[in-house]
Amino acid sequence: MKKLDYYIELFKRREILLAVVGVLLVLVIGRAGLGFYQSRSQALDDDIALKELQFAKFSRLVARQQEFAALDKALQKFDQEVKSRKLIQGETPTLTEVEFQNLLQKLASESSIDVRTTKLLPAVKKAGVTMLRLRLSCRAEIGAIKDFLIKINNNEKFIFLHEVEVKTISRREKRFYYFNAVITAFTV
Repeated sequence: MKKLDYYIELFKRREILLAVVGVLLVLVIGRAGLGFYQSRSQALDDDIALKELQFAKFSRLVARQQEFAALDKALQKFDQEVKSRKLIQGETPTLTEVEFQNLLQKLASESSIDVRTTKLLPAVKKAGVTMLRLRLSCRAEIGAIKDFLIKINNNEKFIFLHEVEVKTISRREKRFYYFNAVITAFTV
């Protein structure tokens, strides 16, 4: 009987030990579940707060919609004014190139420069803007060349000197010079 009592006692201890282990296991799992629930709940609260801020921002933008539309219209008008005033423009790319050549011919004739040849170089396109390039070969006095360069610099169109070369014609001829230049202009 002693053995039987011993085994019953051992069995009761195991039940108590198993019950304690079971309770501890339930507490650990419950604590982990609670931590997961709290972290998930905090993440959802953060998402809700972010969405509320975005909603408030977009509500303010929608409230100012007419103001932004007027501002956009004014910027579009300004963009068109700048393009028409500062850029070389024609109905087609070929007419734009002709417009550029005519403008340079006009500036050259106003400065008393004898334009010998003009050559249109390939256009360079970058970021929606086209850079037109024209090579001029001229003969003129140094004062006329200076006037021509000043007219290019002071022109309201976006015209820039890319390359400039001034050479004497001969040692005996000191009045006239050869003037070669690559001039660039911008168009859209």
